[in-house]
Amino acid sequence: MDKKSTGQYIKYAVGEILLVVIGILIALQINNWNESRKETLALQTLTENLKNEFLNNLKQLEIDKARLTVKISAASNILKFTGGIPGSAENLQMDSLLFYAIDNPTWNPSSYVLNDIKNAGKLSALKNEELKLLLYKWERLYEDMLEWHILLEGTGRTLMEVLYESGSTVNIDHFKARHTSKFSVDNLELLQNLQFENVLEDNLYAARQLDEKYGEAMNLLNEIIEASGK
Repeated sequence: MDKKSTGQYIKYAVGEILLVVIGILIALQINNWNESRKETLALQTLTENLKNEFLNNLKQLEIDKARLTVKISAASNILKFTGGIPGSAENLQMDSLLFYAIDNPTWNPSSYVLNDIKNAGKLSALKNEELKLLLYKWERLYEDMLEWHILLEGTGRTLMEVLYESGSTVNIDHFKARHTSKFSVDNLELLQNLQFENVLEDNLYAARQLDEKYGEAMNLLNEIIEASGK
């Protein structure tokens, strides 16, 4: 093979190698683009699912907050008459007020999608910095709410113990079930029971604090829902 042929062969071989390298680089670029596109679509789907989860949570929160408002109103009305002159509250609808006062609505939001994002390590991958910050705030707020949930349920159990001992839960249920106790007991007498007043006040305090947290949660959930749509 003469020098001219050898030179042409080398040029041809180098050209072939360059074409192969360029082809590989293009293929890698296309693959990276496809992977990036898949990841972007997956994150968009997760964000949409997260938005739907918080929308459903907000609807349930509105229901439970409304119940909590009724409970607070009922308990507050009862406490206006505790320790007063016996017989001064004869017209008070005690059984119906107790029916709502002993209700302890505790909101239990779904966190399946959020936990899925966290467990998959995708929270940090979210490109929406505002949404990430709001989700961190949400976790802290939810922990605060759980503490008041526990206190509300605990004082609620104590309140029921007082009712079992000194009142009639049958008469309370009568407000809805239309079945009264055959025992000679009137829940109006609880108004002269210091323990009942103390326990109801404790339960009401927890309810008011939780109601405040529910208000904060509603605002934060609306912010998260709005940020999820960006």
